Amino acid sequence: MTFIKSLERLGKHLALTPKVLWRYGKFYPSRIRLVGCDHWVHIDPSDRRAVKKFIYDPIRGRVSPPLAFWRDFTAHLKPAVVLDVGVNYGECLFGARYSPQTKAYGFEANPRIIPYLQKSRLEHPDAHRVTIVEGLVSDCHEDAVPFYSDPTWSGTGSAIRSLHGDARHLITNTIPSSTIDSVIPLLEIKDNVLLFKMDIEGFESRAFGGFWKTLGAAKLAVGFIEFDTTYIREAGVDPKEYFAILSDKFDIYRLQSGQTKSLVPVQSFDRLPVSMAADQRVHTDLLLCTRGEDSSEWLPNHWKISRPDQERLAI
Repeated sequence: MTFIKSLERLGKHLALTPKVLWRYGKFYPSRIRLVGCDHWVHIDPSDRRAVKKFIYDPIRGRVSPPLAFWRDFTAHLKPAVVLDVGVNYGECLFGARYSPQTKAYGFEANPRIIPYLQKSRLEHPDAHRVTIVEGLVSDCHEDAVPFYSDPTWSGTGSAIRSLHGDARHLITNTIPSSTIDSVIPLLEIKDNVLLFKMDIEGFESRAFGGFWKTLGAAKLAVGFIEFDTTYIREAGVDPKEYFAILSDKFDIYRLQSGQTKSLVPVQSFDRLPVSMAADQRVHTDLLLCTRGEDSSEWLPNHWKISRPDQERLAI
């Protein structure tokens, strides 16, 4: 981190801490309220990502693109099942209310976060319809898989060791892996609406291998995923092949703007925007919808589909 960046970070911290103290009575609260929520969400205040996403961002009034998607689409579609794969501390899972017919599942691999999720679940108004599933989501069942996490920044937790470089605070846990298909009863989703969010540091490409039965049973499936070509390759999957598999099952849209809730259709891998030109890396959020569905039925108000822009594209 450069000296200037360090000063900027310190300045933001000093500007926000009085507001945090006024709201919570302490500088580093262990439970917070997200924007638009009355119930508590529990966090580890020694986790810098938790401080940024759950303490500082709500103070600023910020709602992240995944949470905006989650709230708007759950309210609009009233799905039978929602799946938050890669819950972290539950920004999406606990950042919304659910219709009486909705069952919510949160999948989290990091064992250090599970106790906080269980506390938050108990304080959520729809707790009786929320299930926390512990372990790694993958394309097969295994009893013992290494999982790597940094307690100072929980957002990088992954089953892929190479993503962590020489991280000083790295912790290794051995956890089980399972498939989504083995967890979700097909009767819950058969001929119903499924909503999902998936952000698991490149392992999305593996998780879909154990997700197709559930997706095939749904009448309509809409999802929000992270697509990072570097992480996908490290997971042992070719990004172009993975994209082709997704495009065979879904209409694919890129989130062009979280503020305007604007989506751009993506017809091929080559139409994805390059975020880092040096290595042609693609890092973007994608929205998936069951192929051929009329957007007037599944797209909430205030969301729109725009024409592709002229950004630098993947090659």
